[in-house]
Amino acid sequence: MIVHWITFLLTATVIVGSGVKLASFGEALGRRTGIGQGWIGLIFLAVITSIPELTTTVTGAAIDAPNIAVGNALGSNLFNVAIIAVVDILLLGRGPFLSKVKGYHATSGGIAILLTVIALVGIVVPHEASLGGISPVSYLILIGYVFGVFLLYRIELRDGEVETPEEGTMSLARALTGFVVCAALIVTAGVFLIYASKAISEETGLSTSFIGAILVAIVTSLPELATSIGALRIGAYDMIVGNLFGSNMFNILTIFFADLALRKGSIYAALGAGREDQILVGVLGIGLTAIAVIGIGVRSQRRVFGVGADAGLLLLGYLASACLIIGRGIHL
Repeated sequence: MIVHWITFLLTATVIVGSGVKLASFGEALGRRTGIGQGWIGLIFLAVITSIPELTTTVTGAAIDAPNIAVGNALGSNLFNVAIIAVVDILLLGRGPFLSKVKGYHATSGGIAILLTVIALVGIVVPHEASLGGISPVSYLILIGYVFGVFLLYRIELRDGEVETPEEGTMSLARALTGFVVCAALIVTAGVFLIYASKAISEETGLSTSFIGAILVAIVTSLPELATSIGALRIGAYDMIVGNLFGSNMFNILTIFFADLALRKGSIYAALGAGREDQILVGVLGIGLTAIAVIGIGVRSQRRVFGVGADAGLLLLGYLASACLIIGRGIHL
């Protein structure tokens, strides 16, 4: 068992260190290529930092554990939105954080909500229909994700600011090399981290508890947290929100790949008694994301104990959600 704990700690350290540096390399890439922070976070960082979620979700489906697959995607989204509250706290009274980001992030948040709603429709409406072994709902998620990325690209071209290199900005070659190396480390360490955390859960009995389900979601969201902290250090606020909302969009997309991996008909129909649990987690995630989107639109400067009022609501919302999940005894 000690081997799994050592693996867990080492890989977590690698992910945190690489995530912090990844933000710096991503910011430099944005300046050297003229791509905005939001787009760097939305696509490149979001996909890279979501590899652990993708691995866990697809693995859960492959081993015929559909509730683990769907539950991880929905639970990770819940924690990702809570990271916004963590970032606001780390600003140490210089927030509110959401008042510092561009308004077009409300669109990516809205798309993440829409994709979650599509997934919940598949869960709520019992169906065995499949096309090539994949539920039509999963195809809708794939189409929605592709359309959402295209729409956000158009918005970035219209509203995004061209970022020019400042004096001292690292070269394109160095930024690209560093970005690729950090991304490779996160992907590799993320895979080992997932297997180590699962082994620890099984050996300690946490795999049958709801706390275990929440811990898995937090573990798979560690890259997003580390990258957000790194982006905060360099003031890349739009990269943070782009990464978090982009990760939530991609996490829902992983349900499509899980449906493909299950190969036993619709993954939604296979949820069985866990269907109501998944609906609850999905609805809670939608609620927290809606609070964040409203916060971006309102741009309130109100602070409570030095923390933005919207961030405070997100933190309380996540804690209440976690307590509700644990209290109900949800087994994801």
